[in-house]
Amino acid sequence: MGAEPILTWLDRLLASMTLLDGFLSVLALAVLTAIVLVSADWRLTVAGLAGQSVILAGLATRYLPLEWAFARMIVGLLIAIMWLLSAWTSGWGRRPVRWLRWRWPLLSTRGLLRLVMVILVAILLLSLRLRLPLPGLDGDLVFLSTWLIAMGLLTLALSEEPLTGGMGLIWWIEAFQLYYPALERDAMIEGTMGIVKLLVGLACAYLITVEGLRLDISPGEEW
Repeated sequence: MGAEPILTWLDRLLASMTLLDGFLSVLALAVLTAIVLVSADWRLTVAGLAGQSVILAGLATRYLPLEWAFARMIVGLLIAIMWLLSAWTSGWGRRPVRWLRWRWPLLSTRGLLRLVMVILVAILLLSLRLRLPLPGLDGDLVFLSTWLIAMGLLTLALSEEPLTGGMGLIWWIEAFQLYYPALERDAMIEGTMGIVKLLVGLACAYLITVEGLRLDISPGEEW
């Protein structure tokens, strides 16, 4: 009897995820991805990863069972928690790293450069209607997959920290996860991609901790 309220709550939670499947969710995810890339605050990056995990789980319900989509959301939230704890315990919250420091003109120039590049990529994708050849996938998800791959490549090209580099890798994995369920539902592939995403999150969390501890060794160093 005690398990029934929990099961009922889970059923309502899983059903509410289907409300995130729509054009507004695609637009919100694209905007959130751009904000994460342009921002120079690790807190926004971690919060953006958590928000993207929720939205992507809702979009995944278009082709996947609700339980699988919920598992994807849990994996994304776990990675966000790992990155948050690693950044906080290693001192990133008290001493931002390199370009994360709120200082002029370094932040303004880098932020402006990233904003300009995001706008150029958006104009290129929208004006030339560049899309990945993904048969069987809805048009809005094709655009979102293309956007995630482009933003991931741009993030990796501009990244100087494990946190930003990890986001680029996560976006590539999420782009693949958007596509393959339209072809087939394979529990083995779904589980494998979840494990790969967790391993990427763990590796980046370790590198974040090492980077923060390395900076604490020389507190007088200026960037």
